[in-house]
Amino acid sequence: MSGNAEAIIDTEDGTFLVRDALADTYADQGAAARASRIPGSRGGRMLGASGTVLQVRCAHQYSSPWVRVEVLDGAVEAGEEPWEWAEPSGLTVVSGRIGVDGQASVVLELDAAPGRYVALVGHQGRGEMREAAVRVEEGQAAVGGEATYAAWQRLRGTEKYLVRLWPAS
Repeated sequence: MSGNAEAIIDTEDGTFLVRDALADTYADQGAAARASRIPGSRGGRMLGASGTVLQVRCAHQYSSPWVRVEVLDGAVEAGEEPWEWAEPSGLTVVSGRIGVDGQASVVLELDAAPGRYVALVGHQGRGEMREAAVRVEEGQAAVGGEATYAAWQRLRGTEKYLVRLWPAS
């Protein structure tokens, strides 16, 4: 069962979730968030996974990345340019629906047979987003709220993520 979906999403404090869309994932969300933390640091890793949840931490808390999720029938290799690939992780799907959560709950949703999946996440534009965010933040004191909002809106889709999922062997 293959399929794909994509959208620019508003994140929740710079994170979005790829998760079982219909299961109770509350406990796994907390565990994935803990897995993405770096002990003794305010920073974190880009990915954290636990059971039914894969958490992706963007380059900035106001990131609104373009996200594409592909559910594939079989394994694929990382390495296609211009994507930078994270180490594979996993995702368990119980309900047969995968969702992507941003600030407004499930933004994307697609079918996937129940089971365990390998998750491969590629990204691009993280450095550009960090640099642009610094420029917007530095300019906030000199402009009003509307101008600052417009500056953040112009950055929508600067950061990009490609999430590929296929059944684990």
